Amino acid sequence: MPTPPRRNRTQAPLRPRRRPWLLLKASLALFTLLLLASTWSFTFSRLKHEEHLVIEHAKVSQQNLAHIIAENLHQVLDRGALYALLVSEWLSGDQASAKLNLSAMLTGDRAYNRIAVYDPRGRLLHSTSPAVEHDDVASSVRTIIAGDQGDASAVMHVGPLSRDYGQSWQVPLLMPLSDAGGTLLGVLVLHLDLGYLLQLYQDIDIGQSGIIQILESHGRELARARRGGLEISEQGLVSNPLPADNRAQGSWISPLQQDTPFLICFHRLTNYPFVVTVDKELDDILAQFNARKDKDLLLISFLTLLALFMTAGAIILIRRQRIYFEAMARSEREKRGLIEQLEDEKHRAYELASRDHLTGLANRRMFIQLASSHLARARRSRQHYALMFLDLDRFKAINDTLGHKVGDLLLQVVAQRLRETLRESDVLARFGGDEFVILVTGLEQENDILTIVEKLVSSIGKPCTNLDGHDVQVGTSIGIALFPRDGQDLDTLIRHADMAMYQCKKANRGSFAFFDQALNVNITQEFELEQRMAKAIASDEFVLHYQPKIELENYRIVGFEALIRWQSPEHGLIYPNDFIPMAENTGHIIALGNWVIEAACRQLAEWRAEGVPVLPIAINISARQLRDSSLPRRIVGKLAEYGLEPALLQVEVTESSLVENIEIARGILDELVAAGITVALDDFGNGFSSLGYIKTLPISTVKIDRSFVRDIQHNSDDAVIVESTIILAHKLGMRLVAEGVETRDQLVYLKMAGCDEVQGYYFSRPVDHARAREMLLEPISVPT
Repeated sequence: MPTPPRRNRTQAPLRPRRRPWLLLKASLALFTLLLLASTWSFTFSRLKHEEHLVIEHAKVSQQNLAHIIAENLHQVLDRGALYALLVSEWLSGDQASAKLNLSAMLTGDRAYNRIAVYDPRGRLLHSTSPAVEHDDVASSVRTIIAGDQGDASAVMHVGPLSRDYGQSWQVPLLMPLSDAGGTLLGVLVLHLDLGYLLQLYQDIDIGQSGIIQILESHGRELARARRGGLEISEQGLVSNPLPADNRAQGSWISPLQQDTPFLICFHRLTNYPFVVTVDKELDDILAQFNARKDKDLLLISFLTLLALFMTAGAIILIRRQRIYFEAMARSEREKRGLIEQLEDEKHRAYELASRDHLTGLANRRMFIQLASSHLARARRSRQHYALMFLDLDRFKAINDTLGHKVGDLLLQVVAQRLRETLRESDVLARFGGDEFVILVTGLEQENDILTIVEKLVSSIGKPCTNLDGHDVQVGTSIGIALFPRDGQDLDTLIRHADMAMYQCKKANRGSFAFFDQALNVNITQEFELEQRMAKAIASDEFVLHYQPKIELENYRIVGFEALIRWQSPEHGLIYPNDFIPMAENTGHIIALGNWVIEAACRQLAEWRAEGVPVLPIAINISARQLRDSSLPRRIVGKLAEYGLEPALLQVEVTESSLVENIEIARGILDELVAAGITVALDDFGNGFSSLGYIKTLPISTVKIDRSFVRDIQHNSDDAVIVESTIILAHKLGMRLVAEGVETRDQLVYLKMAGCDEVQGYYFSRPVDHARAREMLLEPISVPT
């Protein structure tokens, strides 16, 4: 029987395989459509979110500007209220003297152009300008005297604007004057120069369409400022209606002129009939966003066309690949068996060539390949690597005395112990004889190698029992080279670790040594401090130093900040930066914090027993302590134990310590404040949510970080931040302390800015308890 044609034998099995190819093309087309749909959906969602963020950012900026302008206007109006108070006192006495004092008061005050005083009958008693008041103002004066004004309790009324161009910038402010018994003495008319106020903000970049408006409380526009200049509202038209409620501030989007939508932000003045608004066209706010949006949509459209084109091309390519694949599959099946056979033989040959026949560990060739691969990845990592060279002490004597069989068994035991001690990610090999090499990978810190090498020394040093009837104990000498400090390549690291190992054999067998002796000393010292910390706390090796806080009003000490030091018998005085991070990592920070609480309370009690006038001491609370719910009970207990008032202790917390669990921290701080202990926010300005912490936490004092004080006179940004922080703290009823004051110029600047307290080297470095006691007994002298 003739053999069937080859075509018939190959086509039959290929037919069922066409379905996966069709499924692949359909899947590719569906995937492309889904990808494009998700891309467009994500793009529209992202653009909508970005538009919302742009508007919210503009809203915050406009609200801040409105707040600043309102604060400035409020200060000017406060001066007007002061004038009214002084005029009332003068009208109760000598009117001739009042006229002279009124002229003197107005001199130099550019915010008010004129002052006029009317008696209870509406007659003009005095005016600082020869110009005659127009009839509308005089009529408003008589209305106030008659008691027909709408709000009789108001301390200030806005009079009618003059239509005269020369007086169009002047807003008459009418204030009733009365004596202590409530008897009406007259009416004071102050002419507020809106041009002087608005020109202060004329150069502020509020955009092409930005408008700053000053309105009456019911919405009548008085004046506005924009990029083109200053304007006075014609006829006092209501051009910006305000919300019906009496909110102090707010914002909304509404047409302002010619049906153009504006973002309007307002701030209502407290106790005065004025409202400040900052308005900006919504199209102006979104101009850059819309331009970027058009580019994004154009780019997405182009990418969509490109994706459709590439998908069509891929489907055509898949069809061609199916034809080629079917042709290659026939020859592939014929070669597969041969390839599998060759792979098996190669694997067996590779195993024989890369393993140590005695211990089963990698040999030198295998170690170099694996270690080189790890080091190549290490160059792109921030983790630490270490290469260790091990040599067994007195192995040759054991091998020569007890025989090679015992020596081989000993090497096998050592290899097993090394495997059990090291991690799976570490590379272990036997180089020959009794030499082993280890690459320790992925260490977080350099001193982590100490834990591993100590385990190796201890494990290898244990007795090896019943080695062909013999019990053997052997030690090891280990040399360590750190990557990349001691070498950038594997050969250098092996050579340096070998040198360190031989140095260890000469100096101290059964131990280890680093190639860099200086690092060896530093890491050993750090490890020693870490091991001694618990004992140091129990042995009371720590001391507190005290830095005074100086009140700027009278330059007297109002308290101390307690700063911890470690008085080590071996290393002398150690500063916090060298052991506080270590205490946090090892968990000793809780015990150390408890020691600080105890020491501060004990010192206050000792001073009081000696008759020294005591002042509050501030202690720092760590992030871990703020997660300890028993902290308030412990602090209150110590205060009671030493008979101290809670007001003598203040706790300072940093923004970073509040980040991990703000709710737990808030509960702990609330308990402390309820007990009478004050809370200060330290290092203000270095965190991410400073304003949020001030608003929600029971904080009475804000300590601005020294980084803002250092260049306060030469860096305008630092000056603005410090001044704004002072205003914010005072508005919230808090005291502000500036840290790091080192020069007289810094002190003068902070005092002029309204800062309450300072601390820094200009007055005193942190001192011991004896010097702090002297400061309490004698007034501090201000350096000149």
